[in-house]
Amino acid sequence: MLRALNGGAIHVAINNLDDGLAACRVGGFDCLAMSPGLLADKEAEEVKEALFDAVVAPGAWGVPFNWRASQDDFDTGFSAMKAQVKTMQAVGVTRCATWILPGSNDLTTEANTEFHRQRLTPIAQLLADHGMILGLEFVGPKTLRDKFTHGFFYSLMPMYEFAQTVGPNVGLLVDAWHMHTSESSLADLATIPADKISLVHINDAPPNLGLDELVDHKRCLPCSTGVIDLPAFMATLREIGYEGPVEAEPFDETLKELPSDKDRLEKVGAAMAKAFAVAD
Repeated sequence: MLRALNGGAIHVAINNLDDGLAACRVGGFDCLAMSPGLLADKEAEEVKEALFDAVVAPGAWGVPFNWRASQDDFDTGFSAMKAQVKTMQAVGVTRCATWILPGSNDLTTEANTEFHRQRLTPIAQLLADHGMILGLEFVGPKTLRDKFTHGFFYSLMPMYEFAQTVGPNVGLLVDAWHMHTSESSLADLATIPADKISLVHINDAPPNLGLDELVDHKRCLPCSTGVIDLPAFMATLREIGYEGPVEAEPFDETLKELPSDKDRLEKVGAAMAKAFAVAD
């Protein structure tokens, strides 16, 4: 598995590839999350050479537009993605991901299922045409699910089963937080083929709160509280042969209080090292 850096999840500003590679050095990361903006004004060979020299692998990228918006907005964003995906392919990116809301106030579960299938299928096909997989992230917290009139897939196996109906190159983004909050089991995770996981997020949960009290953007650094059983989670990923990027996504407000990006990177890097070590 690769220790992947996603600056946005840890309050670190990464404005270009050079920033990203420098940040990887500081925090001990060997993989960098990709985005079209990160690669702006650089040729593919230049990007590949820079990654090679830094001993940093290209990580996953997110679907680069709001595919939930109006049909006109979808068409505009999808048209732009057709060019962006070529750039990503040229620099060696093979993984993409997007998150799925756990409900709707407008669409029934059946109608929402069809809406997601219609919107995600062309995206998945475009990615397949460029040698990429698409991971769908289920979102587990009950405090978020309760905001919707109509429920939707919010746990591991239902989302995986839905993903299989979208396309053969579609699987999951697996987040330890959402595994925990949705009460999804590691036994089920152990049945998912490694090549059906495009990306992994790790984190921890605040102590002294019930499962149904956890709020999505109030998380903790990996291995900082022990509420989430990260050793078992990481060990399961190793057992199934997952070798892809693992990003810290703690949404930890205490990181903002640190004096510099260097401090944030070092703290998150240490947490990542601990998370990887406990699985060995």
